[in-house]
Amino acid sequence: MALPDKAGRPRPLYIPGAEAVTIKQALEVFKDYRLSEDTLRRLVKQFHLANQTMTRAPLRISAPGLAMALDGDQDALSLLRQDVRDDPDVVRYFVRLGIPSA
Repeated sequence: MALPDKAGRPRPLYIPGAEAVTIKQALEVFKDYRLSEDTLRRLVKQFHLANQTMTRAPLRISAPGLAMALDGDQDALSLLRQDVRDDPDVVRYFVRLGIPSA
């Protein structure tokens, strides 16, 4: 389980450029899930899967984190929040998405 921050929120994800996608890219990558943009935005907010460099900047969504949330894999998501990218349960999402995990 990921340690919450002082406000009780999940620990923020570190999102390297190789795994970051925009809303538009996420809708394309995960088109098999048939997500609407509103549903995608709700998931991203609910699971704290994105960050922004500044106000009005595009969201940087963690593609592996989103895949984990869509699959209901809270254990893998917790490991990702702890920046454990070499665990087999995490690595399989990176492999599935064609993203280097290290």
